[in-house]
Amino acid sequence: MEERVDVVIVGAGIAGLGVGAILAKEARQKVVVLDRFQRPGGRLMSYPDTPEPGWQMDTGLHFIELGAESAVNDLNRRVGSRVSWAPFSDDVEFWDGQRFVSLGDMIPLEGADRMAFRELMETIAGLTDPEIEAWDDRSLEEWLAENVASLPIRRIVTAIGMIMTTIPESIDMAAGEVLHIARQNLLKTRRLLSASYPLDGMAGLTRGLARCIEACGGSVRLGCDVQEILFQDGRAAGVHVPSASHPYGAQYRIAATTTIHAERVVCALPIYHLHRIIDFNPATSVLPRWWIRRIEAIREEITGLVGFMIGLSGPVVDPGRRCFYTALKTPHAGLPFQAFAASNYTPRVAPEGCQLLQTDIVCEHPVAADPFERRRLLVRMWRDLCEMFPGIEEKTAWKIPYFVDGCDGLARKPGLVGRFKPPLKAPGVSNLFFAGDTYMGRGLAANGAALSAMACADLILDDIRKTTPHQGDNTP
Repeated sequence: MEERVDVVIVGAGIAGLGVGAILAKEARQKVVVLDRFQRPGGRLMSYPDTPEPGWQMDTGLHFIELGAESAVNDLNRRVGSRVSWAPFSDDVEFWDGQRFVSLGDMIPLEGADRMAFRELMETIAGLTDPEIEAWDDRSLEEWLAENVASLPIRRIVTAIGMIMTTIPESIDMAAGEVLHIARQNLLKTRRLLSASYPLDGMAGLTRGLARCIEACGGSVRLGCDVQEILFQDGRAAGVHVPSASHPYGAQYRIAATTTIHAERVVCALPIYHLHRIIDFNPATSVLPRWWIRRIEAIREEITGLVGFMIGLSGPVVDPGRRCFYTALKTPHAGLPFQAFAASNYTPRVAPEGCQLLQTDIVCEHPVAADPFERRRLLVRMWRDLCEMFPGIEEKTAWKIPYFVDGCDGLARKPGLVGRFKPPLKAPGVSNLFFAGDTYMGRGLAANGAALSAMACADLILDDIRKTTPHQGDNTP
């Protein structure tokens, strides 16, 4: 049976759910959000009682930059949803080869350097959007060379830039993106980087968005693997979804389909998955060749994470201290490292007296995508963990390896951020839109997706007002 709705959205991550919630609430649109997974969230999911009762594993392992001051929180607040946050992280500690120390102790600033650092923070906080955008296609290393004489200050900014971009070398970091994130943090918290954790875990960021859609008469349909976006007469006409079960495994399956027709289609998948549901053959695609070539050229410009989620029978870091642990390069893996104890922020993720430690190594796409390279990296990473967190081996109740290929959407490299990202509206197809952290917009991880969701929804709201002005009366 075929179905007709106002808006169909492919992808139930924070971007897809965010667009859907805004359109359902502010324009009374009948919205359907589809996702192939059995739970919403995309790269932000919660798994209660996993792997054992009393534990909760969350994917989307980074803190949420700016916490209650974040774009994620703004998106939820816009549709009437409330997210509960833990306090900001107390500190960032770096591995100096023997122990974790605060950045200030690791790279001390004294005298003239201390004054120069304060002046630099004032300069960054005062940057205008055009001044930042001018550095979107140039590296942080170039910006530091032109603007910072002090080597210790350069090292501090580079270290923070690594955390922001999950890119190890400053020559590969887009200066515009680092400056934008730093400016937002300085203006809102007076710190270069501030982060928090939702008390309900990652599900707390998306649960309210899904409820809003459903309360407004829409639906979020999970376990629905969209086969393709349907085009007719140069417009997006809806999506094809499986209509029946199939005896073949997913890798061999060609599904029989039915159609969900829609006035507008939103694709909230990362650009590296677009080819699964959009025809990229230049001879047959309705999308222009230049756009297809651009997507194909950048879709593997992504970074990866490989790491362990670790359940500990007792703490290996101070349970009363909210801290982010990092290393620019670990002794054995030789790559940037990040970790935090989620149970120090919310007691809901671990049994009493236990500690949940989330860890990862930042790597390039070819490593994260290769199962053999991942295994070799995990062996070296475990040696690093045993040195950095004494007692971890004896206290490990369970550990689960994982990887994420495309952890931050498009890599934050020169020429891949800001105005250089793919736009939120398809060229030549007036009713096809995109949302997510791989499309135009800024901000770290979930915040980039949330900002993209709000910008995409506003584009569609403008389109609705132009094509059916009377519907604008329903918009608050």
